[in-house]
Amino acid sequence: MNTSRTHQKTPEVRYKLDKPYLLDCPKCNTLISAGDINLTQGLAKCSHCSHEFEIKDVINKDPIRRPEMMMPDGMEVLRISSMLDIVIDWYRSAPKKTVLSLIGSSFFWNLLLIPLVIFLAFQGRFLFIMFFFGHLITGLSLLWYLLATLINKTHILVNKDGITIRHSPIATFNNQKIKIPKEKIVQLYVTRYTEKIGKNKEGVQAYALSAILDNKKVIDLVRGMNRETQLYLEQEIETYLGIKDKIVKGEVQRP
Repeated sequence: MNTSRTHQKTPEVRYKLDKPYLLDCPKCNTLISAGDINLTQGLAKCSHCSHEFEIKDVINKDPIRRPEMMMPDGMEVLRISSMLDIVIDWYRSAPKKTVLSLIGSSFFWNLLLIPLVIFLAFQGRFLFIMFFFGHLITGLSLLWYLLATLINKTHILVNKDGITIRHSPIATFNNQKIKIPKEKIVQLYVTRYTEKIGKNKEGVQAYALSAILDNKKVIDLVRGMNRETQLYLEQEIETYLGIKDKIVKGEVQRP
């Protein structure tokens, strides 16, 4: 009796990765999950925009990819196809040294000044009050900024029209309402700067998320947050808008 056996040929792997890689969709910049990578065919498919591409093209173009940032504390994110909605709690997202410096400066600056001004007002010595007017404005400004840091939230809405940023409930000088059309945004990046608070001569380190526009102008989108918050914002907004991340001179690198 003749017997026949069918030998199934093992599929040949068209593309091999000699080391781990993180792949981004070349069309929308979304991270490609392992389940959407087919090494047998050498292809990958984006689950966000359904774009299919050859792995070798992406590896050859972008062999080094910035580390992925995890969502930090103090942030809420809603991500759907029509929009990206982000809410940031100032108190939980500000550098801790900034909060402590604000509390200390506000307390010591106003501890004697405000009672003294109230006493002079009851005595009717308004000319003396004018002498302390500049110091009083500084003290009240510190209290105002401290209150904003404790209760404010930043709302960022990203959609097909662009970016809208607003801060509430307390208005501050450093963070104004911003609305930028999508087509004007070229690149986002994060920088570090020194923020002067009260009599702190050394200042405290804070971070700013900035945007480079199509006219080469640079504007600050969000200031005063910690590094992790700003880097995560840069990553998520660029990904959603399909902006290819490029190195900007002086920018803060991801850890």
